Amino acid sequence: MLASTKSFAKDVLPSAFVRQVQKFLFLIATHRLREFDLHLNFPDRHVLEDIIIPYFVKREEYNKILFVGCDWYTRAYKKYFKKKNYWTIEIDKEKRKYGAKKHISDSVEKLSDYVDHNYFDLIFCTGVFGHGMNSRETTEKAINQCFQCLREGGILVFSWNDIPERKPFSVTQECQSLKKFNSYFFTPLSSHQYTVNDEMRHTFVFYIKPQLK
Repeated sequence: MLASTKSFAKDVLPSAFVRQVQKFLFLIATHRLREFDLHLNFPDRHVLEDIIIPYFVKREEYNKILFVGCDWYTRAYKKYFKKKNYWTIEIDKEKRKYGAKKHISDSVEKLSDYVDHNYFDLIFCTGVFGHGMNSRETTEKAINQCFQCLREGGILVFSWNDIPERKPFSVTQECQSLKKFNSYFFTPLSSHQYTVNDEMRHTFVFYIKPQLK
């Protein structure tokens, strides 16, 4: 019955109207409204926005914060970090409008061109690996820059969709720059690594920069 109804709609209704309805239904399924701001309605974003970010916001020792990657769904993050020294970096200059006041329009591979080594207390690199950060060379350079620009004891929150089509390689096992870090036990999730229980298997891993001898 449902299939015949869809077929009837496509045959009878104008194609432009059908596309608009499909777009509207997609927006309803993938977006959520929170305090007048639109957010992605995906399980991993709930974990990030409701558990991970609030934990670090409450901790005074994490003041200088960098978020790697900007899009419409990160626009509201500046509100979360309004009492922090919040930075963003995004290679697509058109997305600067979604970033922080302190925004860098460039690749994270060049982060140290803009800030001193050991500058940040916390870096979020979430959902970038497999979505632009695809090659081993690019990943190594990007993570190495995060390492250089974090202070000793600084935290890297790194995440990706752990499915074959979104995982260019086994990053936690094969990325040498990640091996410079130590694991960080993230108390709210009771682990240093957490995988969201959905079809995308979005995985968060928490790292801490050790003291350098």
